[in-house]
Amino acid sequence: MKLKLIILLIVVNFKAFELYSLDFHKGTIDTVISFTPGKGQNIGQSSDYFPQNIFGLPSPNANATTPASSPDEVLSLGLGGEIIVGFKDSYLYDGDGPDFTVFENAFINPINGKVFAEPGIVSVSEDGINFIEFPYDFQTLAGCAGTNPTIGSQDPFDPSVSGGNSFDLHTIGLNRIKYIKIKDITDKVLENPNHKFYDPTLSGFDLDAITARYLIYDNSDVPEVPISGNVIAFINNLQNNALYDFYIYNLFGAKLFSSHNKFDFFTNINNLKQGFYIISIVEDGKNYYFKFLK
Repeated sequence: MKLKLIILLIVVNFKAFELYSLDFHKGTIDTVISFTPGKGQNIGQSSDYFPQNIFGLPSPNANATTPASSPDEVLSLGLGGEIIVGFKDSYLYDGDGPDFTVFENAFINPINGKVFAEPGIVSVSEDGINFIEFPYDFQTLAGCAGTNPTIGSQDPFDPSVSGGNSFDLHTIGLNRIKYIKIKDITDKVLENPNHKFYDPTLSGFDLDAITARYLIYDNSDVPEVPISGNVIAFINNLQNNALYDFYIYNLFGAKLFSSHNKFDFFTNINNLKQGFYIISIVEDGKNYYFKFLK
């Protein structure tokens, strides 16, 4: 089979920790970048409560019919309000299944069985400047946060039992992020009395917590490793009988293959699925790094 590689000329640097670390940990948001309150309700906005009321785990007492509601548990964004939060010392990576869960105080009305939902649209960013929005349906609110009750008695890191609204970075094609934005759209629901989730008492998104399942510490103090140029040209110029160490990593930093000659190296590449990879070639203790797309 003929090997086809698209070689990228990289003008940025690749962090060494991304190549060698795959130590995921679970956690919650721990920093607020900005908060723009909307109109109306302002529960939990006082400095007596905010931002501590959105850090940590969701209310353990919340359930399908009894939501968290005290100012030390939730922050009301208000109608049309917006908040950007993040992780101080970590990046959130795209792992297996949902990557993070947003907990609001949605609940099921025991009288009519209808979900009392105050929705927010969710977008994420790696640099805090360019945000990508998760797709959603305004009519059904599918894809929004704030539509599923919190089940505080269950594991908040297990989306299958925790309640809340979970999001998968794979949905929008991102490998990692550091910032999460929530924009209340309850005001839009209130403008439409025929909307499925319309209720005249809606007052805006109330944030309880955000949990993350695949965090990796941001070792920004690790020296940057320069990316070299054309890997094929580099390898073709190597002597056939010379001793080199070849390593192939995915973008999570997991080592996939290693070999000691360029013929085995090309065989290993043939066995890879399509996607981005990092190649490390070691010659007499000197490392060369290449990024490529198969």
